Amino acid sequence: MYRLQAIAEKFSLALEGDQNIEIDGLCGLSDNLPGCLSFITQSNQRKDAQTSQIPAFVTRHEEPIAGKACIFHTDPEYAIALIARLFEPTKLSWEGRIHSSAIIHTTAVIAPDATIGPFVVVGRDAKIGAHSTLYPGVVVMDRVRIGAHCVLYPNAVVREDCVLGDYVSLQPGAVVGGDGYGYVARNGAHIKIPQLGNVVLEDEVEVGSNSTIDRGRFTATRIGRGTKIDNLVMIAHNVQMGEQCLIVAQTGISGSTKLGDRVTLAGQVGVTGHLNICDDVTVLGKSVVAKHVLRPGTYAGIPIRPAEQWRRAVAKFYSDSKPDE
Repeated sequence: MYRLQAIAEKFSLALEGDQNIEIDGLCGLSDNLPGCLSFITQSNQRKDAQTSQIPAFVTRHEEPIAGKACIFHTDPEYAIALIARLFEPTKLSWEGRIHSSAIIHTTAVIAPDATIGPFVVVGRDAKIGAHSTLYPGVVVMDRVRIGAHCVLYPNAVVREDCVLGDYVSLQPGAVVGGDGYGYVARNGAHIKIPQLGNVVLEDEVEVGSNSTIDRGRFTATRIGRGTKIDNLVMIAHNVQMGEQCLIVAQTGISGSTKLGDRVTLAGQVGVTGHLNICDDVTVLGKSVVAKHVLRPGTYAGIPIRPAEQWRRAVAKFYSDSKPDE
């Protein structure tokens, strides 16, 4: 529990109203919980905020909420994300820095302040960086490099020779460096092609639960700095992804495709192989990228078209339909 004044001072934010309100958690406006701090981002939310049980809000300077204590920031949602760190609960605790059930190869190098949980396996010549945490059931195979301040949640797997930068997060069940889907047909059979490359996750990459990033055939599959990958995403071998991309649930990216910086692929987007997608492209949900995308913008459809063209086409398609059809 924190006094509202302490929260404001912690983040150097201006405060108006009762500074002594005790805050025991955060909530959304629709949660309407007493004792919590909330936020608004739009002026049309002020009326609901005023009539709510919530005692305090983060809001913009030009949008104070009558009758409520207000902390001010130009971007309230960003401010509430920072404040939320004060209220994060413990996730899973165990005694000691390295749990007695962990299996760590004698050649592995573990930073003195890294934390290794129960039933973790760390392979030959692996390196775990400072302040990194491996939760129970994590498997780190031979020669893996994991940087500083990384968090690998339960049952994440990092295959041999893969590299994780600093501040990388793998959610439960994420698999980094599984074999690429490579076979050659011979005498009526599919012969597996050894996948000799690895995966490189640059700094501040996050990989969601049960997502998979395949190792390259000869070189690296690479995910650029700050990219965030949602749950249930499949990234094939030799994909090259730029910085600060957003890849949303159930998206699949086929092999050897290259994405620029700040590319967003919304849910269930499919991308065929050996394509180039330039910087600052957004592809809306359930779309298929089947050709190179060489101009920044927003796209949609199967196959994709510029979003405005796609919207006009859909509107025309349904223009003769009755409302109940």
